[in-house]
Parts: sequence; C-alpha cells; structure tokens
Amino acid sequence: MKIWIKYLIGSALGIIIAVLASSDSEFFNAAVDFTSNIAIQFGRYSLYPVLFFGFTVSISKLRESRSLLRLSIYIALFIILSSFLAALLGLVSVSISSPARIPIFVEETSSVEGLGVGESFLRLFPSSAFEALMDGLYILPLCIFAGFAGAACAVDKNISKPALTLFDSLSRISYAVMAFFVDMFSIGLIALSVSWFIKFQAMLSTKFFTSLVVLLLIDFFIIALVIYPIILKIICRDVNPYKVLYASIAPVCAAFFSGDTNLTLPVLLRHSNESLGVRRRISSVSLPAFSVFGRAGSAMVVTISFIVILKSYSSLGISVKDMFWLVGVSTVFSFFLGRFPVTGTYVSLVAVCAIYGRGFESGFLILRPAAFFIGSVAAAIDALTAMVGTYIIGHLSKMTNTRTLRFFI
Repeated sequence: MKIWIKYLIGSALGIIIAVLASSDSEFFNAAVDFTSNIAIQFGRYSLYPVLFFGFTVSISKLRESRSLLRLSIYIALFIILSSFLAALLGLVSVSISSPARIPIFVEETSSVEGLGVGESFLRLFPSSAFEALMDGLYILPLCIFAGFAGAACAVDKNISKPALTLFDSLSRISYAVMAFFVDMFSIGLIALSVSWFIKFQAMLSTKFFTSLVVLLLIDFFIIALVIYPIILKIICRDVNPYKVLYASIAPVCAAFFSGDTNLTLPVLLRHSNESLGVRRRISSVSLPAFSVFGRAGSAMVVTISFIVILKSYSSLGISVKDMFWLVGVSTVFSFFLGRFPVTGTYVSLVAVCAIYGRGFESGFLILRPAAFFIGSVAAAIDALTAMVGTYIIGHLSKMTNTRTLRFFI
C-alpha cells in the first residue's frame, strides 16, 4: 500500500476516534497527549543519522563535481523568492477577504520563547563539534559539521576514500532505517490526528476563528493547486506539475497534523528520491536547507495573522508603508525559525508584534487558541515548498530520474 494512502487512513481513523470519544475525560486527554508525544519522537527518531551521513557524502560529491556553488545559489534564490511571494499573497488575500474581528480575550501574558536571532548564531558552533550530534531540534549545526566533513573529504581523494566509502555505506543503512520509520509513522498519525482534531473542535466552538480558518485553507489550496503548478510548468516544461503535488501528499499530511518540520523531513527525503527521482546528492542538501530556512508558509501565515490582530484591536487599518514593512519582516523572520521545528510560526508572530509596538505587543494572545492551526497550515505549505523547490533544483541540475506514477511510493 502506498504511503500516502496509509497516512490518510491513519489521519481519518484519528479524526473518527476524536469524534466518537469523550474529550471531557481526563484519562483520555492524558492518553492522547502521551501517545501523540511518542508519535512525534518516533517520527524524528531516524532523522539525524541519515542527515549527517547523507549530507557529508553529498557535499563531498558536489564539491568534487564543482556544482556546490550553483546548487547553493538555486536553493537560496528559491527560498527567498518563495517566502517573499507567500507573504505577499497573504497580504493580498487578507486585504481582499477582510476576515471577521476576533474578540480581545482578557488573559495574562504567558512566557513565550523569543525569536533569539543572536542565540541562533551562537548555537551554530558549539564548544565541541560533536555537540551538534546531540541537539535533536536544531539541525543546522549538524549540517554545518557534516558540510565541513564533506568538504574536507573532497580535498584529498586518496586519504578520504575509505572514510567516504564508510559514510556512504552508513548513509544507505541509515536511509533503510529511516524508510522503516516513515512507513510505520502512519500508526503515529492516528494519535496526532486525534490530538489535532480535539484542539480543532475546541477552537471552532468559540466561533471566532472560522473566517481565519477558511482564509488560510483557501490560500493553501491556491498555492498548492494554482501557483506552484504554474511555476513548475514554466520551469519544467515537459513535466506534469501535478505529479509533484501527488508525491507531496504524504509529506503535507505529516506536516499538517504534526506541525513539525523535523518530523516531516524524513518523509520528504523518501518521496523526493523514490517518487520524484531526485538524486540524493541534491535532496540530502536542499531538503535540510528548506527545513531550516524555507518557511514560506510561516511568512504567509504570520502576515495574515498580524493583520487580523490589528483589525481586531482597531478599525483604523494598516497603512501601505506598514503593509510592505510587514511583508519584509515576516519574510526575514522566516529565515530564523530553524531552532523552532514546531512553534516557529507563533514565535515569529510574537516577534512581529513586539517590534511593531504601538500597544500591540501582546496582540498575539488573541490567536493563542488557533496557534496550533496556523502552525499546521504553515508547516503544510513549508513541506510543499520544500518538495517543489527540490524537484525544480534537481531538474535544473539535470539530476532527476523519470518515474511513472505506478512506481511512486
């Protein structure tokens, strides 16, 4: 059975359980929290080995073939343009639709982790390079360590040949382990979708967030079914763009119900290679880069959410100057969310409110009940962006193998 079918079945079963079960039971809620946490840990479990060994081997091969710089430029351009265009789409859509005001809840400001741009830079180079292997959330230090190792292997081929052979073998073994966990994660999706739907029901019961939910979903489908297919058709003329979207169903499903970019990354790695035929030397570098920096979904959702906050607090609206400021700052902040694989979108929104000031420093509180949902939509768009971007980069680099639909996993 194909992975996307397993994931959809797991998600559907979870939603059915959430509908039939009593969410008032403390035991049931505790069990859901426990099992969903286990599912998240299970989904992340196999990532670090395949990421470290695969990234090292890929960097070595790319440097040897003198294509590392070109690949880096492709990745950077796609990440910057996709984040900016997504934020711009969010601005246009929220300006046209004018979602309903959300009542201002009276509650105390709770501690929310700051964006911490300085800390993000400090953690790139820990006291020992081996500490990069210990941080299970921030994958960028691991990629940097692996990148240096791969670049060093390309300096002297004779000396590094035994090490590269070993790393390549470990990369393939790690990939096989990861493939097992990706297959079995359909069971974990049952617990995650139960937890997600309970929160979704509680959010909708307030009747304050309906218009925001509809707007975010419409924007997601515009990006998925219109904008990205057009981009794919323009750049990859002989390719059916909806084949790429078909290969993205499982990663988007995992991202939507978990809201976790690290958990989604193994699913992306499998589908980019086994469904779309992107060579692993491309996907092993581009997909981690998208996971850390390519948060186009967060840029879009933060733009929409902040304007909803402004309109909820005041009827004066937002000036054109502030609109462009918002698009710019949402785009820039999306590049610094690598330390937050789960809560990054909400953390970015908190930072935007703090910088904007003018009495809106605590405005993010009115969207706290919907924080999980805006994170889900952002993660789904991020997963789709990573898949589309990786395929385009692989196509431009002539490192894709054509696969027919019946061989998609």
